Amino acid sequence: MRYVPQAFRNLSSLTKLSLEGNHIEAIGKDSLKDLETLYDLNLRKNRIWIIQNGAFTKLLRLGMLNLGHNFIANLPNQLFDGLIQLKTMHLEANRITAVDCAFRHLPNLRNLYLNNNQISLISDSAFLHLNKLHFLHLSKNNLSSLPIRLFAELPKLKYVFLSHNPWKCDCKMLWFWRWTTTQRGVMEGLHCAFLGPNNTTALHGLHPGDLMDCAVPPELASEDKCRLASTSLAPRPPGLSSKVIVLALVYHMWYFGRR
Repeated sequence: MRYVPQAFRNLSSLTKLSLEGNHIEAIGKDSLKDLETLYDLNLRKNRIWIIQNGAFTKLLRLGMLNLGHNFIANLPNQLFDGLIQLKTMHLEANRITAVDCAFRHLPNLRNLYLNNNQISLISDSAFLHLNKLHFLHLSKNNLSSLPIRLFAELPKLKYVFLSHNPWKCDCKMLWFWRWTTTQRGVMEGLHCAFLGPNNTTALHGLHPGDLMDCAVPPELASEDKCRLASTSLAPRPPGLSSKVIVLALVYHMWYFGRR
């Protein structure tokens, strides 16, 4: 099948639908509009590369969505709006390159599979409001670092898989080591060796005070596209004076000269 058949729209009490292993290329805004009782939707192993915004807004009871092994490259910010009961999302083995705000309105999401993609950038508040997120799979992507606030407000997070990424173990990732020391769950796939006192490599005996010079200045933190998108209509702050810009450049040169 190359599209979602209209015949399913007459099954008003349908709770589980599997269209795995077909040739579906697009999910239109009206493709699923009459399937309001669905709890489990499996679209795995198709050729999906287009999903219109609003395609899932009627699926208020959906708890499982499997979009794995497709050709999805972009995740628009409103793509999953309406999935307020969703607990498990499969997006593994697609062509996703960046994660911005698409998951911000999934309050019951517990398991998120983003492995085997091409993700190289994640917004620092991409997972904000996912208070029930328990399992996160990011293995086999193109990630070299993670934003410092990424896991800051995920109280239920216990399992994080990060293997087979080109991690760069520099100052930007020191926060991750500190964060893992406070967790009791399973964090696998990011094994960084940071320099301790006297330029010695410290894997297990590192103390927070050992790397005080390795703090990333606030002005070097990555911009949060989610917050920028939500405040795009706000007036811009006044431009910096040339004196402030020069001072910032001097500090920038001094900071990197020490590293």
